[in-house]
Amino acid sequence: MAAQLGDFSQRGIVAEDAFAALANVVPHGSVCALLDHPDYPNVGDSAIWLGQREFLRRRHARIAYSCSIKTFDEQALRRAMPRGIVLIQGGGNFGTLWPHHQVFRETVLSRLRDYPVVQLPQSIRYEDDAALMRTAALIAQHPGFTLCVRDEASFRIATRQLHARTLLCPDSALLLEGKLMRRTPEVDCLVLARTDKERAFDGLERVFADSGITVVTADWLDEPYTRLHGLRDRFIRASKRSWSSHAMFQYAMLQLWDRLAWQRTNRGCDLLSRGRIVVTDRLHAHILSTLLGIPNIVLDNSYGKLSGFIAAWTARNPLCHQAASVEEARQIAQRLLRA
Repeated sequence: MAAQLGDFSQRGIVAEDAFAALANVVPHGSVCALLDHPDYPNVGDSAIWLGQREFLRRRHARIAYSCSIKTFDEQALRRAMPRGIVLIQGGGNFGTLWPHHQVFRETVLSRLRDYPVVQLPQSIRYEDDAALMRTAALIAQHPGFTLCVRDEASFRIATRQLHARTLLCPDSALLLEGKLMRRTPEVDCLVLARTDKERAFDGLERVFADSGITVVTADWLDEPYTRLHGLRDRFIRASKRSWSSHAMFQYAMLQLWDRLAWQRTNRGCDLLSRGRIVVTDRLHAHILSTLLGIPNIVLDNSYGKLSGFIAAWTARNPLCHQAASVEEARQIAQRLLRA
């Protein structure tokens, strides 16, 4: 059955905040290009994609062109959409932490100055002042760029250092409210721990050793190869052809992106559902667990992305419990499971 949601979801207040904020920059009935489909296993980015698609459906926007980083073709975009709004996928890769996405973003800003460009909600992280100044220069040279951010720290960087037109907006995955399915739990706790460079806490996988609590530990970066992946590979090859800008091809490509995103998001929801509670340092494990009605204990990532988002949007949700250490996460989990 559909998940029953917590406090913020009773009135859809955060989801409606996301819709209202984005409605300021995407007029009803717009023609759009949606760039940087997350064609990789990270479940959170696929949930963001689907939330963006839900927003665009509700705005009755038409997507004339879509791509991943691998399939982007400027001339195909221009043929498919002579006029319209360029939208760039939201997430947590604005800055120097995940450089491939930033290079793509800056390419879009430099080449598509005759289109309005909207960066959908992001977290910002720069570890290089020269890179920040380069991005600021590209933004200054673009006459129609809007940067949506999802926490106060990113808002300060965007306005004070990047000097961008900026909107504070919740993460787009929240627009999936009411569309996700929680399955029956199998164990007391699902520990979903980062295994990449944003990891801040060691020992999260061992937090419940000798506790008597049944635990499954995982990350969601492993993905089985499916029939959809084979079809995706064929579409990527076809996207290099001159006819890839035709409306029928673009429609089919978009449907494939959506099916891949749902496959990944459902995989993540199935994983989270295995636990009566979830302990995580991934932002979208927190967001999806909350949407699924699963109590979740959240530790921060390497630069405060989770605590910043929670402070802005979900701190008062009764399903959300923040922990400053692995030991505190263990204590909260034991208390929740006793209850």
